[in-house]
Amino acid sequence: MIFGGVFSELRDVRRAQGKRYALEPLLCAIVMSMLAGATSLRTIEVFIAERLEQLNGLFGTNWRKAPSWVGIRKFLLQLDENELECAVRHFAQQRAAAPPGRQFIALDGKALRGSASRLDEMAARHIVSAFDQHGLIVLGHVEVTEKSNEIPAAQALIESLGLQGRVFTMDALHCQKKR
Repeated sequence: MIFGGVFSELRDVRRAQGKRYALEPLLCAIVMSMLAGATSLRTIEVFIAERLEQLNGLFGTNWRKAPSWVGIRKFLLQLDENELECAVRHFAQQRAAAPPGRQFIALDGKALRGSASRLDEMAARHIVSAFDQHGLIVLGHVEVTEKSNEIPAAQALIESLGLQGRVFTMDALHCQKKR
């Protein structure tokens, strides 16, 4: 069980031929590379290749070589993003068990860097995230729909988290009155 088992319940939809690298260790290696600053598939491949012996020891695997960036791309494209989101949310909510006293959840919206395109006349995509200030973990996020704003997205996120007895902090944008 790696990373507290956060990825252990994910279904692996790859054919038997495509399972040279087990799902959980490979996904954990990808996450570790991104946490270490990898910003492309090629840098993820380099990260894994440079630390192959350490990762084999950590994960209990016997990889002879790192997966190629093409293989990493195919692997990531086959993941069910909703299933991954549910697994990470479930893990985060388990880690954020309510301590005695008040628990503060910070909500904030951000534009996703690199998601806008002047050529395609696409505005930047926006998300609203919920951050547990005690457990220091992101509990979840939702995307703001194109014709909407952060306010209904934040309300939907609070409702989907199902957290009771918490204090939610937000910026001044959420102080508007309905007209």
